[in-house]
Amino acid sequence: MIAGEKRYRLLCAVYAPSESTDPDKYMAEIPAFPNCVAWGDTAEEAVEILESVVTATIQTYRERGYALPESVSALETQEDQDSEPRVLEISA
Repeated sequence: MIAGEKRYRLLCAVYAPSESTDPDKYMAEIPAFPNCVAWGDTAEEAVEILESVVTATIQTYRERGYALPESVSALETQEDQDSEPRVLEISA
């Protein structure tokens, strides 16, 4: 961890390929951050890409002095899909 970085635990949801997300890709999202989404050929790849996306998102929030969303640890999934909740631990 680099000096000044903080550790974050974030809940994410992973969706299997479907017509409402992408018929050929897994989708992973951090519901607390709008548009913090990634796709991959496997669930693991989608989560790996999502880790980079959410790290950049948090760094941008911090650089601009924005408060992180109050619901940063809340998991809100789309009711019409089955999802697999996971916890990401990142440094940003």
